[in-house]
Amino acid sequence: MKRRIFLLGLLATMIAVAGSCKKFLEKKPHFLEPDNYYSNAQEVNSALAGVYDIISQETMWGGQIPIRHNATTDESFFSYTSFTTGPFRYNYDASDTYVASLWKNLYTGIERANSLLANMDKADMDANAKSVVGGEALFLRAFYYFTLVQYYGDVPLKLTPSVSVDNVDLARTPTKEVYAQIVADMKEAETLVKTATQTGSSGHVSKSTVRGILARVYLTMAGAPLHDTEKFKDARDWALKVKESGEHDLNPDYKQIFINEVQDIEDYKECIWEAECYGANNDAYKEGGRIGNENGVLCRSTVTDSIGYAYGFNSTTQKLYYLYAPTDVRRDWSISTYSMSATGVKTTLPATNIYGRNTAKWRREYEKIFPKNKNYTATNFPILRYADVLLMLAEAENEATGATALANESLNLVRRRAGLTDTAIASQDGFRDEVRNERARELCFEGLRKPDLIRWGIFVQTMHDISDEFKAKGGTTYAYAAVNAANVNDKHLLYPIPLSEMTLNKKMVQNPYW
Repeated sequence: MKRRIFLLGLLATMIAVAGSCKKFLEKKPHFLEPDNYYSNAQEVNSALAGVYDIISQETMWGGQIPIRHNATTDESFFSYTSFTTGPFRYNYDASDTYVASLWKNLYTGIERANSLLANMDKADMDANAKSVVGGEALFLRAFYYFTLVQYYGDVPLKLTPSVSVDNVDLARTPTKEVYAQIVADMKEAETLVKTATQTGSSGHVSKSTVRGILARVYLTMAGAPLHDTEKFKDARDWALKVKESGEHDLNPDYKQIFINEVQDIEDYKECIWEAECYGANNDAYKEGGRIGNENGVLCRSTVTDSIGYAYGFNSTTQKLYYLYAPTDVRRDWSISTYSMSATGVKTTLPATNIYGRNTAKWRREYEKIFPKNKNYTATNFPILRYADVLLMLAEAENEATGATALANESLNLVRRRAGLTDTAIASQDGFRDEVRNERARELCFEGLRKPDLIRWGIFVQTMHDISDEFKAKGGTTYAYAAVNAANVNDKHLLYPIPLSEMTLNKKMVQNPYW
């Protein structure tokens, strides 16, 4: 289940210097010399573990990407008022630590992938196994670039490992060219990696992982900023490959998806790809994340072993809450219906208290690792679920062809699990609105809403509308949330290039407005 237990000393030495990771005082980066490594299967697989390692870190999908980078949209807001600056407040600049760590970690992962891909051919290992490793490394590199280009726009495209810090000045590559490389790498990877059934694990990159993420890549290319609408057909085709593979089904119980992630129960049929956190930082490996801890139901627990401490950083908007029908089983699992005392006593929230409802998908009371750590969990995080693939298929089919039977059936598969009746939408515009709302209902708090709003070209206006909602319904208690949403303007479509990169890379230029 947890496939990567890391030797931290090895990983530390493998971190080569990328465009974002340069040292002032040292002329040679610290990593294992390629001539002395990558000689056998064990070393190659250890290097691959280093490429994967980025995924589940606290600062990445193990915590900050869903909880802080994507905290404030039309579905949620950052409800912890002690933090006054950061992406979740839309109050930050190029010196922001979240902006810097995201850039650094993604380029660290790319550097590790580049080093592995450049040196693994000499390894004495089974050729088929080597091919699979190469496919996974190619995909991960492409996925890290996909994340970079979504957050920062034009970024340096670096496909070879660093050998010296003397050559650190790298110009930005146009977004369209970065996407071309992403697509090329992912398509090659799809021919090399195993099927989901063969891997039997959501932690491994499988053919379904690659196909599903390719659908996401193409949907993004079809929208803003590239507006290459021909890519809707490609998105449809890759999502359809996942559906027609026969390897995936929706878990019949929506809440069980997230209980499984809390308890490390494998469910690759629904959760195609997950960030796998390990332990609760009570041991030497310290690979725990913050899922369920920072984005759980607020509980200043004094009995952490039975309940689990949670900060309640993320809460719902009224817009999201009222998108659900009262009979939709997802609402009262995704959004808390109760508050919790320090001893774990639950008190039902009144119907009028919507903004006081925290995100609740990953509930610490279901954890099975003891003793529970105050700040870290072993809870997995879904990067790609089958429900997302079905909704991408529905959206792409509608945009490419119209509200066809395929589009409606893909949407209705998701709705049926939620206990809702089927739709039969004939209008392309009407279907577009419905699938966008359904993505919020199904995928809320999973770090996808902000990228969705940006690619749909409605991010700024949507945030201003949410600001108006808080002004009208939040009173003085939530006035700060209205200000946060009102802060959004065109410059927030991209992050600034981190100040450290601007200082050290002479060829780097800053994003507009920053």
